[in-house]
Amino acid sequence: MDTFYIIATAVLTLVLVVTSIYYSVLASKRLEKSLVETKAELALASRPLLVIRAVVHESATVYEENIDAAPKGAHQTDIPLTSHFSSFEIFNAGNSPAIDICIYLLNSDKRVVQSETLGFLRNSEQALSFTPIKLDLHKPYYLLCEYESIRSRLKKVWYQTWLPFEAVETVSKNKISVNASEMDFKEVPLEGRISSCKL
Repeated sequence: MDTFYIIATAVLTLVLVVTSIYYSVLASKRLEKSLVETKAELALASRPLLVIRAVVHESATVYEENIDAAPKGAHQTDIPLTSHFSSFEIFNAGNSPAIDICIYLLNSDKRVVQSETLGFLRNSEQALSFTPIKLDLHKPYYLLCEYESIRSRLKKVWYQTWLPFEAVETVSKNKISVNASEMDFKEVPLEGRISSCKL
């Protein structure tokens, strides 16, 4: 009978040890996965993020005559309300400075039409202004910002912000507007940069 208790205790101990090892390995894998996700989130939270927006100038509001809300001296006019595009603004919505910034205006073939470079843009600085020299109507264009951060230099990657848009006419003569699409944010290797391509 004593041998039975010894064998049963040994088997039970072995089962408990194997179960403990299994759960220990499982917990270790979960911890590693959690650490990798945390590192990725930290890297994403501490990187620069350049955002592009089209600056539109609105015309003055026109009021109809004899309306209580109209200011004194307002006159009725047949001129439609218009707005027009003037430039793009690029600002850093991230949490660290963007460095070695290259701004490109690309045509539909993704060939560089116009470019500018800047040393850096902090996340607390005023937005950069980029004014295209010439835009043809109803043709697709891309505004691209390429930049890096101090951390991305270690990984040898560059960040890109793409804004596809099209120039369209407005009611006003000699003015245009832009129809901007959704921005796209990418990470590219050094060889994938526009500036490393033949311009």
